[in-house]
Amino acid sequence: MFPHLIVLILLVGIGYFIYQLFILEVCILVDITALALDMDGTVLDDKNIISERLVTILNKLHDKGIRIFIATGRTKKEVDDVLPEGVPIDGFVTANGMGCFTDKAPVYQHTLPPELVKDVLELARERKLYYEIHPNDGSRLALRDDKTVFENELNAPKPNTLKDNEYFSRSNAVRKKIQWVDTIDFENIVKVYFFSMKEETINEWIDQLCKMKEERDFSYTSSSLHNVEIKIGHVSKATGIQKLLEINGLSSKNLLAVGDSENDIPMFQLAAYSAAMKNAETYIQEKTKEVTAYTNNEDGLAEYLLEKFQALL
Repeated sequence: MFPHLIVLILLVGIGYFIYQLFILEVCILVDITALALDMDGTVLDDKNIISERLVTILNKLHDKGIRIFIATGRTKKEVDDVLPEGVPIDGFVTANGMGCFTDKAPVYQHTLPPELVKDVLELARERKLYYEIHPNDGSRLALRDDKTVFENELNAPKPNTLKDNEYFSRSNAVRKKIQWVDTIDFENIVKVYFFSMKEETINEWIDQLCKMKEERDFSYTSSSLHNVEIKIGHVSKATGIQKLLEINGLSSKNLLAVGDSENDIPMFQLAAYSAAMKNAETYIQEKTKEVTAYTNNEDGLAEYLLEKFQALL
């Protein structure tokens, strides 16, 4: 009799604990009035397409008063290139915090010091490293003399660690997106992006950037094992999202953040609730409260939002 009583007490205790966790999650989600969504690997599939189903869900959430913010490593032009009309966006954080925009106007737009851009470009060219120079306005740039270097890089064997969406984006950039020029104006540059098919090459380049940081005020971030980009110090997706929250009279207690990459970690830390995509690396998933059941190629974000906001939808 006594052992049965102990088992009964344990079962009741476990049931109560699970109930409290459920109530806590429901309460958190009731307070969620803003979404911060990464683009590549989250909103977009590996072909850089957002599903019609996800667009419909975002519109329904927006109609219910949920603010929707995009937080991406892309520049504003790169966002506009892939995001179709009909997606309800209340604000954008671009280039990993370098730019911040409401749906109506710019809030701020940082640029890199021209001498820094000039110096990193020279070092990258010495190493025959793939790079993209992204100005405040207009297409991304690269020197015409380096086009063969880029093409050779992409013709190398594709490693298993390189995600399809990144390989597709780089191939598309070389064929269509990059403006090949004879000289580059280093003024008004928002970001400089570096890429390699070889993970060790990017790691060696990051080591070089670390040495440069000892004498220069800038920072860098990666969205995969095969890239890194530079930005000014002390900005991130989180700093931009915080600004958008303030403009909309909200706080981080009202925020749900979803992403899949290292550059999403600051906004995970900012948000009251966070989720990593199933396609994220394990160490990224460990930084969030939960992981989506499906990948970006399986409409994972749509499925996740449908589940979490079922009462609203």
